[in-house]
Amino acid sequence: MNKKIRLIALLLALTLIITGCSSSPEGKGNTPDITTEKVDDTNSAEEDGSVSAAGEGSSAAPGSEASSDVAGDASASGEGSSSESSSPTDGSASEAAASADGAGTETADAADDSASGTATELPEIIPGEENYEEWYSDMVEASIVSTGNNARLKKVIEKARAGSEIRVAAIGGSVTEGAGAVVNKEGYAYKFASAFEKNYCPEGAGNMTFVNAGLSGTPSSLGIMRYDRDVVGLLGGAPDLLIIEFSVNDSGEATHGQAYSSMIHRALTDNPDCAVILLFAVFKSKWNMQTNYIPEGEIYELPMVSIKDAIVVPYFNGDLNNDLFFSDEYHPKTYGHQIMSDCLMHLIGLVDREAPETAPEVPEHGIRKVFYEHTTMITADPESLEEGVTLDPGSFTLTDKSVQSMFFTGKAAFAQNFMHDKEGGNDPFTLKLTCKKLLLNFKTSNSKSFGLAEVLVDGAPVAACNGWASGGWNNCNVVSVIDAEESAEHTVEIRMAEGFEDKSFTILSLGYAK
Repeated sequence: MNKKIRLIALLLALTLIITGCSSSPEGKGNTPDITTEKVDDTNSAEEDGSVSAAGEGSSAAPGSEASSDVAGDASASGEGSSSESSSPTDGSASEAAASADGAGTETADAADDSASGTATELPEIIPGEENYEEWYSDMVEASIVSTGNNARLKKVIEKARAGSEIRVAAIGGSVTEGAGAVVNKEGYAYKFASAFEKNYCPEGAGNMTFVNAGLSGTPSSLGIMRYDRDVVGLLGGAPDLLIIEFSVNDSGEATHGQAYSSMIHRALTDNPDCAVILLFAVFKSKWNMQTNYIPEGEIYELPMVSIKDAIVVPYFNGDLNNDLFFSDEYHPKTYGHQIMSDCLMHLIGLVDREAPETAPEVPEHGIRKVFYEHTTMITADPESLEEGVTLDPGSFTLTDKSVQSMFFTGKAAFAQNFMHDKEGGNDPFTLKLTCKKLLLNFKTSNSKSFGLAEVLVDGAPVAACNGWASGGWNNCNVVSVIDAEESAEHTVEIRMAEGFEDKSFTILSLGYAK
Protein backbone atom coordinates (compact mmCIF):
# COMPACT_ATOMS: atom_id res chain seq x y z
CA MET A 1 0.00 0.00 0.00
CA ASN A 2 2.84 2.37 0.89
CA LYS A 3 4.39 1.68 -2.53
CA LYS A 4 1.11 2.62 -4.23
CA ILE A 5 0.87 5.88 -2.23
CA ARG A 6 4.45 6.77 -3.06
CA LEU A 7 3.79 6.02 -6.76
CA ILE A 8 0.68 8.20 -6.79
CA ALA A 9 2.54 11.00 -5.01
CA LEU A 10 5.37 10.77 -7.51
CA LEU A 11 2.97 10.97 -10.44
CA LEU A 12 1.25 14.01 -8.89
CA ALA A 13 4.59 15.73 -8.37
CA LEU A 14 5.64 15.08 -11.94
CA THR A 15 2.31 16.44 -13.16
CA LEU A 16 2.78 19.65 -11.15
CA ILE A 17 6.35 20.08 -12.40
CA ILE A 18 5.32 19.63 -16.03
CA THR A 19 2.37 22.01 -15.59
CA GLY A 20 4.58 24.61 -13.93
CA CYS A 21 7.21 24.45 -16.66
CA SER A 22 4.62 25.07 -19.36
CA SER A 23 3.16 28.13 -17.64
CA SER A 24 4.27 31.66 -18.52
CA PRO A 25 6.09 33.57 -15.74
CA GLU A 26 3.96 36.03 -13.85
CA GLY A 27 4.54 39.69 -13.17
CA LYS A 28 5.46 40.74 -16.71
CA GLY A 29 3.61 43.04 -19.06
CA ASN A 30 2.89 42.62 -22.72
CA THR A 31 5.24 42.68 -25.65
CA PRO A 32 4.07 43.47 -29.18
CA ASP A 33 3.49 40.38 -31.28
CA ILE A 34 6.55 38.71 -32.71
CA THR A 35 5.25 38.06 -36.18
CA THR A 36 6.96 35.80 -38.64
CA GLU A 37 6.22 36.52 -42.22
CA LYS A 38 7.01 34.61 -45.37
CA VAL A 39 6.78 36.83 -48.38
CA ASP A 40 6.95 36.44 -52.09
CA ASP A 41 10.49 37.03 -53.33
CA THR A 42 9.64 37.44 -56.99
CA ASN A 43 9.88 40.80 -58.68
CA SER A 44 9.42 41.57 -62.33
CA ALA A 45 12.35 42.68 -64.45
CA GLU A 46 12.02 45.38 -67.08
CA GLU A 47 12.79 45.17 -70.77
CA ASP A 48 16.37 46.33 -70.29
CA GLY A 49 17.07 43.40 -67.99
CA SER A 50 17.29 45.38 -64.78
CA VAL A 51 16.25 43.61 -61.63
CA SER A 52 14.33 44.58 -58.55
CA ALA A 53 15.83 46.30 -55.54
CA ALA A 54 16.59 43.02 -53.84
CA GLY A 55 19.12 42.11 -56.52
CA GLU A 56 22.62 41.11 -55.43
CA GLY A 57 25.12 43.91 -55.21
CA SER A 58 22.50 46.62 -55.08
CA SER A 59 24.07 48.27 -52.08
CA ALA A 60 27.57 49.46 -51.45
CA ALA A 61 29.31 48.66 -48.19
CA PRO A 62 29.58 51.40 -45.58
CA GLY A 63 32.33 53.80 -46.48
CA SER A 64 31.94 53.40 -50.21
CA GLU A 65 31.10 56.22 -52.57
CA ALA A 66 27.60 54.92 -53.23
CA SER A 67 24.49 55.10 -51.11
CA SER A 68 24.62 52.51 -48.34
CA ASP A 69 20.96 51.67 -48.61
CA VAL A 70 19.35 48.89 -50.58
CA ALA A 71 15.88 49.26 -51.98
CA GLY A 72 13.54 46.83 -50.37
CA ASP A 73 10.39 46.13 -52.27
CA ALA A 74 10.19 49.38 -54.20
CA SER A 75 9.41 48.46 -57.77
CA ALA A 76 11.95 49.33 -60.44
CA SER A 77 9.20 49.93 -62.90
CA GLY A 78 7.43 52.72 -64.68
CA GLU A 79 4.80 55.09 -63.37
CA GLY A 80 1.91 53.54 -61.58
CA SER A 81 3.61 50.22 -60.83
CA SER A 82 4.27 49.73 -57.15
CA SER A 83 4.74 46.30 -55.65
CA GLU A 84 3.44 45.50 -52.19
CA SER A 85 5.66 42.47 -51.67
CA SER A 86 8.56 43.15 -49.36
CA SER A 87 12.16 41.99 -49.54
CA PRO A 88 12.52 38.23 -49.11
CA THR A 89 13.21 37.14 -45.57
CA ASP A 90 16.41 35.27 -44.84
CA GLY A 91 14.40 32.28 -43.74
CA SER A 92 16.32 31.84 -40.50
CA ALA A 93 13.48 32.94 -38.26
CA SER A 94 10.68 30.63 -37.30
CA GLU A 95 8.72 29.64 -40.40
CA ALA A 96 5.41 29.28 -38.60
CA ALA A 97 2.56 30.00 -40.97
CA ALA A 98 1.46 33.63 -40.84
CA SER A 99 -1.79 34.76 -42.38
CA ALA A 100 -2.54 38.39 -43.18
CA ASP A 101 -6.00 39.85 -43.06
CA GLY A 102 -7.17 42.61 -45.38
CA ALA A 103 -5.36 45.23 -43.32
CA GLY A 104 -2.07 43.40 -43.59
CA THR A 105 -1.82 42.28 -39.95
CA GLU A 106 -0.39 38.90 -39.07
CA THR A 107 -0.56 36.35 -36.29
CA ALA A 108 2.15 33.85 -35.57
CA ASP A 109 1.59 30.33 -34.26
CA ALA A 110 5.16 30.18 -33.05
CA ALA A 111 8.37 32.18 -32.86
CA ASP A 112 11.93 30.86 -32.72
CA ASP A 113 13.52 29.55 -29.54
CA SER A 114 14.89 32.94 -28.50
CA ALA A 115 11.37 34.36 -28.04
CA SER A 116 9.95 32.99 -24.82
CA GLY A 117 6.26 32.59 -24.07
CA THR A 118 3.30 32.93 -26.35
CA ALA A 119 2.85 35.96 -28.59
CA THR A 120 0.09 38.16 -27.19
CA GLU A 121 -2.12 40.89 -28.57
CA LEU A 122 -0.70 44.37 -28.72
CA PRO A 123 -1.13 46.14 -25.39
CA GLU A 124 -3.15 49.29 -25.00
CA ILE A 125 -0.19 51.63 -25.21
CA ILE A 126 0.07 54.75 -23.10
CA PRO A 127 3.09 56.52 -24.62
CA GLY A 128 5.79 56.96 -22.02
CA GLU A 129 4.06 54.52 -19.64
CA GLU A 130 3.85 51.40 -21.81
CA ASN A 131 2.86 48.11 -20.23
CA TYR A 132 5.68 46.21 -21.87
CA GLU A 133 7.73 43.33 -20.58
CA GLU A 134 10.75 44.58 -18.67
CA TRP A 135 13.28 43.92 -21.44
CA TYR A 136 11.09 45.65 -24.02
CA SER A 137 10.58 48.67 -21.77
CA ASP A 138 14.32 48.90 -21.22
CA MET A 139 14.86 48.69 -24.97
CA VAL A 140 12.55 51.56 -25.93
CA GLU A 141 14.04 53.63 -23.11
CA ALA A 142 17.57 52.94 -24.39
CA SER A 143 16.57 54.24 -27.82
CA ILE A 144 16.24 57.80 -26.52
CA VAL A 145 19.43 59.65 -27.41
CA SER A 146 17.85 62.91 -26.32
CA THR A 147 14.41 64.45 -25.91
CA GLY A 148 16.00 67.72 -27.04
CA ASN A 149 14.20 70.97 -26.45
CA ASN A 150 10.57 69.95 -26.06
CA ALA A 151 8.80 73.19 -27.01
CA ARG A 152 8.07 72.38 -30.65
CA LEU A 153 7.05 68.77 -30.08
CA LYS A 154 4.78 69.72 -27.20
CA LYS A 155 3.14 72.31 -29.44
CA VAL A 156 2.43 69.64 -32.08
CA ILE A 157 0.89 67.40 -29.42
CA GLU A 158 -1.21 70.32 -28.17
CA LYS A 159 -2.45 71.11 -31.70
CA ALA A 160 -3.24 67.45 -32.34
CA ARG A 161 -5.28 67.12 -29.14
CA ALA A 162 -7.17 70.32 -29.91
CA GLY A 163 -8.25 68.92 -33.27
CA SER A 164 -6.26 71.53 -35.18
CA GLU A 165 -4.78 70.61 -38.54
CA ILE A 166 -1.31 69.06 -38.30
CA ARG A 167 1.00 67.89 -41.06
CA VAL A 168 3.28 64.93 -40.37
CA ALA A 169 5.98 63.55 -42.68
CA ALA A 170 8.80 61.03 -42.66
CA ILE A 171 11.67 61.24 -45.13
CA GLY A 172 14.45 58.72 -45.64
CA GLY A 173 15.41 55.64 -47.62
CA SER A 174 13.98 52.15 -47.97
CA VAL A 175 13.53 51.64 -44.22
CA THR A 176 11.24 54.66 -44.14
CA GLU A 177 9.51 53.48 -47.30
CA GLY A 178 8.65 50.27 -45.43
CA ALA A 179 11.03 47.74 -46.96
CA GLY A 180 11.36 44.45 -45.09
CA ALA A 181 7.87 44.54 -43.60
CA VAL A 182 5.35 42.05 -44.93
CA VAL A 183 3.81 44.99 -46.82
CA ASN A 184 5.10 48.57 -46.95
CA LYS A 185 2.20 49.89 -44.91
CA GLU A 186 3.43 47.78 -42.00
CA GLY A 187 6.62 49.88 -41.99
CA TYR A 188 7.58 52.00 -39.00
CA ALA A 189 6.52 55.32 -40.54
CA TYR A 190 2.97 54.12 -41.19
CA LYS A 191 2.78 52.42 -37.80
CA PHE A 192 3.99 55.57 -36.07
CA ALA A 193 1.56 57.82 -37.93
CA SER A 194 -1.33 55.52 -37.01
CA ALA A 195 -0.28 55.30 -33.35
CA PHE A 196 0.23 59.06 -33.08
CA GLU A 197 -3.17 59.80 -34.57
CA LYS A 198 -4.86 57.22 -32.33
CA ASN A 199 -3.24 58.52 -29.14
CA TYR A 200 -3.22 62.26 -29.73
CA CYS A 201 -5.92 63.23 -32.23
CA PRO A 202 -9.63 63.27 -31.31
CA GLU A 203 -11.38 60.18 -32.62
CA GLY A 204 -12.79 60.80 -36.06
CA ALA A 205 -11.40 64.34 -36.28
CA GLY A 206 -9.30 63.60 -39.35
CA ASN A 207 -7.06 66.53 -38.45
CA MET A 208 -3.75 64.84 -39.30
CA THR A 209 -2.25 64.66 -42.79
CA PHE A 210 0.60 62.16 -43.21
CA VAL A 211 3.14 61.78 -46.00
CA ASN A 212 5.77 59.06 -46.25
CA ALA A 213 8.55 60.52 -48.42
CA GLY A 214 10.83 57.50 -48.10
CA LEU A 215 12.53 56.42 -51.33
CA SER A 216 14.65 53.29 -51.49
CA GLY A 217 18.39 53.53 -51.94
CA THR A 218 18.57 57.31 -51.69
CA PRO A 219 20.70 59.62 -49.51
CA SER A 220 19.92 62.99 -47.95
CA SER A 221 21.32 64.78 -51.01
CA LEU A 222 18.42 63.40 -53.04
CA GLY A 223 16.10 63.98 -50.09
CA ILE A 224 16.81 67.73 -50.11
CA MET A 225 16.34 67.73 -53.88
CA ARG A 226 12.91 66.13 -53.44
CA TYR A 227 11.90 68.09 -50.34
CA ASP A 228 9.67 70.69 -52.02
CA ARG A 229 7.90 68.14 -54.20
CA ASP A 230 7.62 65.11 -51.91
CA VAL A 231 7.23 66.71 -48.48
CA VAL A 232 5.88 70.26 -48.76
CA GLY A 233 4.01 69.60 -52.02
CA LEU A 234 2.30 66.37 -50.95
CA LEU A 235 1.46 67.73 -47.49
CA GLY A 236 0.06 70.96 -48.88
CA GLY A 237 2.39 73.03 -46.71
CA ALA A 238 5.38 72.87 -44.40
CA PRO A 239 5.34 69.98 -41.91
CA ASP A 240 4.51 70.38 -38.24
CA LEU A 241 6.33 67.14 -37.42
CA LEU A 242 9.16 65.74 -39.55
CA ILE A 243 11.06 62.48 -39.00
CA ILE A 244 14.43 62.38 -40.82
CA GLU A 245 15.99 58.93 -41.34
CA PHE A 246 19.14 58.83 -43.46
CA SER A 247 21.65 57.29 -41.04
CA VAL A 248 21.98 54.11 -43.11
CA ASN A 249 21.95 55.85 -46.48
CA ASP A 250 24.51 58.61 -46.23
CA SER A 251 27.84 56.80 -46.42
CA GLY A 252 29.75 58.49 -49.25
CA GLU A 253 26.90 60.99 -49.66
CA ALA A 254 27.76 63.68 -52.23
CA THR A 255 27.47 66.74 -49.97
CA HIS A 256 29.31 65.23 -46.97
CA GLY A 257 26.40 65.86 -44.62
CA GLN A 258 25.54 69.37 -45.76
CA ALA A 259 22.27 68.19 -47.30
CA TYR A 260 21.29 66.53 -44.01
CA SER A 261 21.94 69.70 -42.00
CA SER A 262 20.28 71.78 -44.72
CA MET A 263 17.11 69.69 -44.46
CA ILE A 264 16.92 70.24 -40.71
CA HIS A 265 17.45 73.98 -41.14
CA ARG A 266 14.89 74.15 -43.95
CA ALA A 267 12.19 72.48 -41.84
CA LEU A 268 12.86 74.75 -38.85
CA THR A 269 12.87 77.95 -40.89
CA ASP A 270 9.87 77.10 -43.10
CA ASN A 271 7.81 76.53 -39.97
CA PRO A 272 9.34 77.87 -36.72
CA ASP A 273 7.08 75.45 -34.80
CA CYS A 274 8.12 72.35 -36.77
CA ALA A 275 9.19 69.48 -34.51
CA VAL A 276 12.06 67.62 -36.19
CA ILE A 277 12.95 64.15 -34.92
CA LEU A 278 16.20 62.49 -36.00
CA LEU A 279 15.80 58.72 -36.29
CA PHE A 280 18.88 56.51 -36.58
CA ALA A 281 18.01 53.15 -38.15
CA VAL A 282 20.61 50.37 -38.18
CA PHE A 283 21.94 47.66 -40.49
CA LYS A 284 22.22 44.00 -39.52
CA SER A 285 25.94 44.64 -39.11
CA LYS A 286 24.95 47.09 -36.31
CA TRP A 287 26.35 49.99 -38.35
CA ASN A 288 24.88 53.43 -38.93
CA MET A 289 26.07 57.05 -39.11
CA GLN A 290 24.64 58.31 -35.85
CA THR A 291 28.03 59.47 -34.56
CA ASN A 292 28.16 61.79 -37.59
CA TYR A 293 24.66 63.15 -37.14
CA ILE A 294 24.06 63.28 -33.37
CA PRO A 295 26.21 66.45 -33.19
CA GLU A 296 23.85 68.05 -35.72
CA GLY A 297 20.88 67.20 -33.52
CA GLU A 298 22.66 68.63 -30.49
CA ILE A 299 23.29 71.96 -32.24
CA TYR A 300 19.62 72.22 -33.20
CA GLU A 301 18.49 70.79 -29.80
CA LEU A 302 16.42 68.09 -31.46
CA PRO A 303 14.88 64.90 -30.07
CA MET A 304 16.77 61.87 -31.34
CA VAL A 305 16.03 58.12 -31.38
CA SER A 306 18.64 55.41 -32.01
CA ILE A 307 17.58 51.88 -32.94
CA LYS A 308 21.25 50.89 -32.80
CA ASP A 309 21.37 51.85 -29.11
CA ALA A 310 17.99 50.26 -28.42
CA ILE A 311 18.84 46.72 -29.46
CA VAL A 312 22.25 46.32 -27.78
CA VAL A 313 21.09 44.86 -24.44
CA PRO A 314 18.22 42.66 -25.72
CA TYR A 315 20.64 41.17 -28.26
CA PHE A 316 23.15 40.47 -25.49
CA ASN A 317 20.47 38.91 -23.25
CA GLY A 318 18.91 36.83 -26.02
CA ASP A 319 15.52 38.55 -25.94
CA LEU A 320 16.06 39.74 -29.51
CA ASN A 321 18.18 38.55 -32.43
CA ASN A 322 18.73 39.09 -36.15
CA ASP A 323 16.16 36.46 -37.10
CA LEU A 324 13.46 38.33 -35.24
CA PHE A 325 14.43 41.88 -36.16
CA PHE A 326 15.85 41.80 -39.71
CA SER A 327 14.44 40.57 -43.01
CA ASP A 328 17.84 40.83 -44.72
CA GLU A 329 21.15 42.65 -44.25
CA TYR A 330 19.53 46.06 -44.30
CA HIS A 331 15.82 46.09 -43.50
CA PRO A 332 13.72 45.31 -40.41
CA LYS A 333 10.95 42.74 -40.51
CA THR A 334 7.46 43.83 -39.54
CA TYR A 335 8.42 43.20 -35.90
CA GLY A 336 11.53 45.36 -36.28
CA HIS A 337 9.42 48.14 -37.78
CA GLN A 338 7.05 47.81 -34.81
CA ILE A 339 9.99 48.28 -32.45
CA MET A 340 11.02 51.43 -34.34
CA SER A 341 7.51 52.84 -34.10
CA ASP A 342 7.31 52.01 -30.40
CA CYS A 343 10.61 53.78 -29.76
CA LEU A 344 9.29 56.90 -31.50
CA MET A 345 6.03 56.77 -29.58
CA HIS A 346 7.96 56.36 -26.33
CA LEU A 347 9.81 59.57 -27.17
CA ILE A 348 6.50 61.36 -27.76
CA GLY A 349 5.15 60.11 -24.45
CA LEU A 350 8.23 61.24 -22.52
CA VAL A 351 8.10 64.70 -24.04
CA ASP A 352 4.37 64.91 -23.36
CA ARG A 353 5.09 64.45 -19.64
CA GLU A 354 7.99 66.88 -19.42
CA ALA A 355 7.67 70.42 -18.12
CA PRO A 356 7.37 72.82 -21.09
CA GLU A 357 10.45 74.64 -22.33
CA THR A 358 10.96 77.74 -24.45
CA ALA A 359 11.85 77.06 -28.06
CA PRO A 360 15.44 77.96 -28.92
CA GLU A 361 16.44 80.25 -31.77
CA VAL A 362 17.28 78.37 -34.95
CA PRO A 363 21.07 78.52 -35.33
CA GLU A 364 22.60 79.93 -38.49
CA HIS A 365 23.73 76.41 -39.36
CA GLY A 366 24.60 73.12 -37.73
CA ILE A 367 27.98 71.40 -37.59
CA ARG A 368 27.89 71.64 -41.38
CA LYS A 369 26.86 74.53 -43.62
CA VAL A 370 23.35 74.68 -45.04
CA PHE A 371 24.09 75.68 -48.63
CA TYR A 372 21.55 73.13 -49.93
CA GLU A 373 18.65 74.44 -47.81
CA HIS A 374 16.77 75.74 -50.85
CA THR A 375 17.55 73.26 -53.62
CA THR A 376 15.52 73.55 -56.81
CA MET A 377 14.91 70.34 -58.76
CA ILE A 378 15.05 70.26 -62.57
CA THR A 379 13.28 67.52 -64.52
CA ALA A 380 12.06 67.17 -68.10
CA ASP A 381 8.96 69.10 -67.08
CA PRO A 382 9.44 72.55 -68.68
CA GLU A 383 7.74 74.15 -65.68
CA SER A 384 10.64 73.06 -63.48
CA LEU A 385 12.87 75.63 -65.20
CA GLU A 386 13.02 78.92 -63.33
CA GLU A 387 13.64 82.23 -65.03
CA GLY A 388 17.25 82.53 -66.13
CA VAL A 389 17.74 78.75 -66.54
CA THR A 390 17.97 77.35 -70.08
CA LEU A 391 18.16 73.74 -71.16
CA ASP A 392 18.87 71.97 -74.46
CA PRO A 393 18.43 68.17 -74.16
CA GLY A 394 20.67 67.49 -77.17
CA SER A 395 20.50 63.76 -77.89
CA PHE A 396 18.89 63.08 -74.49
CA THR A 397 15.39 63.23 -75.94
CA LEU A 398 13.82 59.94 -74.82
CA THR A 399 11.87 59.19 -71.65
CA ASP A 400 13.02 56.21 -69.59
CA LYS A 401 10.01 54.23 -68.35
CA SER A 402 12.03 51.79 -66.23
CA VAL A 403 12.67 53.90 -63.15
CA GLN A 404 12.02 53.58 -59.44
CA SER A 405 8.51 53.99 -58.15
CA MET A 406 7.65 55.75 -54.91
CA PHE A 407 5.40 53.53 -52.82
CA PHE A 408 3.44 56.34 -51.18
CA THR A 409 2.31 57.82 -54.50
CA GLY A 410 2.36 54.63 -56.57
CA LYS A 411 4.04 56.62 -59.35
CA ALA A 412 7.51 56.74 -60.85
CA ALA A 413 9.72 58.90 -58.65
CA PHE A 414 11.30 60.56 -61.70
CA ALA A 415 8.93 59.92 -64.57
CA GLN A 416 9.95 63.09 -66.44
CA ASN A 417 13.56 62.35 -67.22
CA PHE A 418 16.13 62.71 -69.99
CA MET A 419 17.29 59.47 -71.63
CA HIS A 420 20.02 59.36 -74.25
CA ASP A 421 18.86 58.24 -77.69
CA LYS A 422 21.61 55.79 -78.62
CA GLU A 423 20.61 56.10 -82.27
CA GLY A 424 20.40 59.88 -82.19
CA GLY A 425 24.05 60.88 -82.12
CA ASN A 426 25.93 62.42 -79.23
CA ASP A 427 24.82 66.02 -78.96
CA PRO A 428 25.36 67.06 -75.34
CA PHE A 429 22.64 67.79 -72.83
CA THR A 430 23.34 71.46 -72.08
CA LEU A 431 22.21 73.40 -69.02
CA LYS A 432 22.96 77.10 -68.43
CA LEU A 433 22.26 78.57 -65.00
CA THR A 434 23.59 80.63 -62.12
CA CYS A 435 24.31 78.63 -58.97
CA LYS A 436 26.90 77.70 -56.38
CA LYS A 437 25.83 74.05 -55.93
CA LEU A 438 24.62 71.55 -58.51
CA LEU A 439 23.73 67.88 -57.98
CA LEU A 440 23.12 65.30 -60.71
CA ASN A 441 20.80 62.34 -60.13
CA PHE A 442 21.23 59.55 -62.69
CA LYS A 443 20.00 55.99 -63.07
CA THR A 444 22.02 52.79 -62.70
CA SER A 445 20.88 49.66 -64.55
CA ASN A 446 22.32 46.16 -64.73
CA SER A 447 21.60 46.10 -68.46
CA LYS A 448 24.71 46.51 -70.60
CA SER A 449 22.68 48.68 -72.94
CA PHE A 450 23.58 51.47 -70.50
CA GLY A 451 26.99 53.07 -70.52
CA LEU A 452 29.35 55.80 -69.40
CA ALA A 453 28.60 59.52 -69.61
CA GLU A 454 30.91 62.43 -68.82
CA VAL A 455 30.00 65.73 -67.22
CA LEU A 456 31.69 69.01 -68.10
CA VAL A 457 31.33 72.36 -66.34
CA ASP A 458 32.40 75.40 -68.35
CA GLY A 459 34.23 73.07 -70.73
CA ALA A 460 36.20 71.20 -68.07
CA PRO A 461 35.42 67.55 -67.23
CA VAL A 462 34.27 67.15 -63.61
CA ALA A 463 32.70 63.69 -63.39
CA ALA A 464 32.26 60.37 -65.19
CA CYS A 465 29.00 58.56 -64.41
CA ASN A 466 28.43 54.93 -65.35
CA GLY A 467 24.80 54.09 -66.10
CA TRP A 468 25.64 50.40 -65.90
CA ALA A 469 26.50 48.40 -62.78
CA SER A 470 26.27 44.67 -62.18
CA GLY A 471 24.09 45.32 -59.12
CA GLY A 472 22.07 48.14 -60.65
CA TRP A 473 18.32 48.00 -60.17
CA ASN A 474 17.22 51.20 -61.93
CA ASN A 475 18.25 53.00 -58.77
CA CYS A 476 19.16 56.63 -58.23
CA ASN A 477 22.72 57.89 -57.84
CA VAL A 478 23.66 61.42 -56.82
CA VAL A 479 26.96 63.15 -57.61
CA SER A 480 28.13 66.69 -56.99
CA VAL A 481 28.78 68.59 -60.21
CA ILE A 482 29.33 72.13 -58.90
CA ASP A 483 30.48 72.82 -55.34
CA ALA A 484 31.44 76.48 -54.92
CA GLU A 485 31.16 79.07 -52.14
CA GLU A 486 29.71 81.77 -54.40
CA SER A 487 27.12 81.74 -57.16
CA ALA A 488 28.27 82.18 -60.73
CA GLU A 489 27.05 81.57 -64.27
CA HIS A 490 27.86 78.08 -65.52
CA THR A 491 27.38 75.93 -68.59
CA VAL A 492 26.96 72.25 -67.80
CA GLU A 493 27.23 69.57 -70.51
CA ILE A 494 26.49 65.87 -70.24
CA ARG A 495 27.42 63.59 -73.12
CA MET A 496 28.25 59.96 -73.70
CA ALA A 497 31.92 59.16 -73.22
CA GLU A 498 34.04 58.11 -76.19
CA GLY A 499 33.19 54.55 -77.18
CA PHE A 500 29.79 54.67 -75.46
CA GLU A 501 27.91 56.75 -78.01
CA ASP A 502 25.62 53.77 -78.81
CA LYS A 503 24.64 53.26 -75.15
CA SER A 504 21.78 54.58 -73.06
CA PHE A 505 22.10 56.92 -70.09
CA THR A 506 19.30 58.47 -68.04
CA ILE A 507 19.43 61.83 -66.29
CA LEU A 508 16.69 61.50 -63.68
CA SER A 509 16.92 65.02 -62.27
CA LEU A 510 19.27 67.82 -61.26
CA GLY A 511 19.18 70.02 -58.19
CA TYR A 512 20.81 73.39 -57.73
CA ALA A 513 21.19 75.98 -55.00
CA LYS A 514 21.81 79.63 -55.79
